[in-house]
Amino acid sequence: MTITPRQIRAARAMLEIKQKDLAGAAGISLATLNNIERGVADPRSSTLAAIERALGTVGIEVGDDGLTEEVRLHRLSRPSSYDTLFASQRVLETVGPTSLVRIRRILFFARLSGADGATAPRFCLLIEGRSRTILFDLVDFTVENDSRAAEVAGILLACYAFHADKLYFLGQVLEDTTTAEVSETVSRLQDMTWRGMEHPRDLFNVFDSWDGHLLSFARRPGHPMRDLVALLVKSPQG
Repeated sequence: MTITPRQIRAARAMLEIKQKDLAGAAGISLATLNNIERGVADPRSSTLAAIERALGTVGIEVGDDGLTEEVRLHRLSRPSSYDTLFASQRVLETVGPTSLVRIRRILFFARLSGADGATAPRFCLLIEGRSRTILFDLVDFTVENDSRAAEVAGILLACYAFHADKLYFLGQVLEDTTTAEVSETVSRLQDMTWRGMEHPRDLFNVFDSWDGHLLSFARRPGHPMRDLVALLVKSPQG
């Protein structure tokens, strides 16, 4: 089915976003979206698909069985485990300036992997938005090598650039959070003591050594960790 003007208007109301926000996220002009919602345009299917994709990234699902027309908002999400590069891109889209997730807080934490915790701790995020909460704890983000550290640094760089006053971390490494249902894990995280994160060393020193090995990545030309450190040196967080 194709998303309808009524569903678009209803979705915006549920997300509490303006037309310009949705237009930007979908990559279309404000005038185009305005005309679609008013029913005075005959949009291309690709344009409607772009709108539906943008809404889908923040949990909106639409349906129409011929008798009922639905708009549903999934308020809680735990993206499936996938390639770390793809996952980091998903996180960057979520925290970026065109995201429809109106972010209130971002929690960073480390968890053990597996029952014995034999491997290095995994780097995780809980992103709380105005209408949607997203838990990224199924992805194997680590800082075990140069490329993995680059992915983590890229995420932190975006978070500090766009949401520096909304960043928090937990002061201990957690057991494997992925064994519990998403609602249980999120509730547990929300009940814990969140500390304001002024510098990535606050997080990394919980499970690694910022000065010992992580800072070494910042000395490599072109590495995102270097850009992260440069950003923080220029800001109050530095």
